[in-house]
Amino acid sequence: MDLLKYRSDKDKKKQDVLKEVLNGELVQRYRFGSLAEMSLIRDLALEQIMKGKIKTQEQLMAFDQVKETLKEYFYVEKVEQLDANDYVRYLTFNDKSSDFELKKGGLFVNTKDGFIILKSSNPLDKKTYWKISDKTPLFCKLNDNDKIIMVLMENIHF
Repeated sequence: MDLLKYRSDKDKKKQDVLKEVLNGELVQRYRFGSLAEMSLIRDLALEQIMKGKIKTQEQLMAFDQVKETLKEYFYVEKVEQLDANDYVRYLTFNDKSSDFELKKGGLFVNTKDGFIILKSSNPLDKKTYWKISDKTPLFCKLNDNDKIIMVLMENIHF
């Protein structure tokens, strides 16, 4: 009987911790309810972004590589989902040739005047900063805390 009470109390504590996390500032970040939902949203966003842009077999293979590379990333719907120093990658497009590229990206710094400011993630680089339009499709890498919270969200029901 004590073991059942212990498990019940432990589950209650987990639920309380998760509620506290999700009711705090992080609620914007976790707009999806599970890793599977996050993956689905990312894949649907990618399909929508690339709609009509893939014209050759080579581009299709490049798109498959992009999807593989972004497996541990979530699609950023709103900039509010980002925290300082989140690692972000983004897609660029060449209108003349309909080519696209997934950029290595950088660490999120801030937003200003319709731009997202990034800095180099390579510690050997000097402090290199650049900006991209806030309309650019962004993908944020899940860190270890994100993964833990996502697993908790999948396993704890309210």
